[in-house]
Amino acid sequence: MAEDTREVKRTEKIRGQDITGKVMVLAKTHPQQLILFQTFLPEEDPDDQYSNTIELYDAIPKHFSNPKQMDAMREGGKYLPILERVFRHRQETYTVQIHPARIKDRHGDEKEYYPTPREELLEDALRKIACDRLNGIYLDNMAGVQFTLYELHKELKRRGHDIKFWSLIEALTICHHAGLTLCNASGHVVLKSPIFPILLLSSRQDWVRQPKETRCYVQFNPLITHCISQLSYRQFNYGACMAYTHRLTRWFHKRLAHNYTQAGVINPYSIKMSTILRDSGTYQSPRPHDNVRRIDEALDELKADNVLQSTTAEVQRGPRNSIVDVKYTLYPTLEFIHEVKKANRRMSKLCELLPRN
Repeated sequence: MAEDTREVKRTEKIRGQDITGKVMVLAKTHPQQLILFQTFLPEEDPDDQYSNTIELYDAIPKHFSNPKQMDAMREGGKYLPILERVFRHRQETYTVQIHPARIKDRHGDEKEYYPTPREELLEDALRKIACDRLNGIYLDNMAGVQFTLYELHKELKRRGHDIKFWSLIEALTICHHAGLTLCNASGHVVLKSPIFPILLLSSRQDWVRQPKETRCYVQFNPLITHCISQLSYRQFNYGACMAYTHRLTRWFHKRLAHNYTQAGVINPYSIKMSTILRDSGTYQSPRPHDNVRRIDEALDELKADNVLQSTTAEVQRGPRNSIVDVKYTLYPTLEFIHEVKKANRRMSKLCELLPRN
């Protein structure tokens, strides 16, 4: 953490083509905040285990986890409605509209898609790649990442997700075309942007011929740039999170890593089933027992990974003994408490290094 993080005052120009073939020229800068985003604690641990959760942006339930339901919602087998979800973050209520991405698949058929867990994994991998000093980049004062499809494929594969090249391109395109409109409780628009506002993607001929050298570029969502500038992110165990089987387990891990900053043996974390289903965006079954089973699977996975020591469940029942809600109390392990304390120390050190205006 002792390295000189002063901003280098130079401007470079980066040229590239977007997915329509349009040439774009962007100015490259080197803000100190990006270097801080790429620096983790403790320094003796392997860097490849850590990444960052993003304030507010990661709390948005923007992914659709049930492909069968998505198929059933398509009008004429092609077109999806704008999806609207309500969630809460930091005691504030928000509404997000998810505008589906209309793309042509590899067979040339036009269809609309919501972002799915595949797109979530891809974005997490790209954010991890951006933590490498050679790949994280600011163009036109917005945070992004330069990468090769080979590099992205390799990162996902070593984390247990072997996504083929054509599927990666489809996922990148969906993230570029899928739009988010986020409003607060008063109706004020907080965000209106695609997941990836800019996507510079090399031609198929280029990446087939030189997959290890052909560079691509993604500009991250504006909320990520804002978060980097404000230091409103937190270190978490990315390696463990990417290894989970269930998407809901990844959501739990990120939420605990970002929000549960006071983790302790005598300070458990409580959350209701209704909150989990609402804020995670996971599929809500009309059968409460199915929802309980899905949550139990995620909690069991967190216990197996030594994040949680134990959990309790207080069931609220209604007429005919039906499940109305469940209050879960989560008790962290000493290992997870240690991870939280490392993240707290890192944030204190980063705040010391942040330049004063």
